[in-house]
Amino acid sequence: MTRTLRSLLLCCAIAVPAVPVAAWSPPVAAAPGARAAKVNLEMPVVYATTAHDRVDDRLADLSRVLRNLKYTGYELLTLQRAQLGEGERESFTLDGGRKVTVELLSKDDKAARVRVLIDGVKGQRLLDTTVRVNRNGTFIVAGPKMREGILVLPLTARY
Repeated sequence: MTRTLRSLLLCCAIAVPAVPVAAWSPPVAAAPGARAAKVNLEMPVVYATTAHDRVDDRLADLSRVLRNLKYTGYELLTLQRAQLGEGERESFTLDGGRKVTVELLSKDDKAARVRVLIDGVKGQRLLDTTVRVNRNGTFIVAGPKMREGILVLPLTARY
């Protein structure tokens, strides 16, 4: 097993209740009892490091969750959003040329099953995993190295 794959598999997979990032706009709520056709997925791309202890103000609502990680400094790089129905996917590029794809496999009243793929700059598959994200909850995927830290990808599913 390669060192990169091992670090990805040892990624901080922490299921946590949803905590909104201050810069996010709230999703449109469905009528009570109605089952939303789409799931609003939000994935901030966060640079985590031990090189400093500054926390980006835009991550204030996530800071209590991030403190569970071994890093001291956090910076919000981008915020990715997708509104997906079952079987739909969305891709975006991370700093350093890596590509992340999220695919909504299924959802029920309690949770969404989301496949997360991370491909390296040469197209090699670094991570292929399926996570269960509680409805209106967050699941943290972390591990791709960047500079003297890592990228942290909190994935929130709202519906």
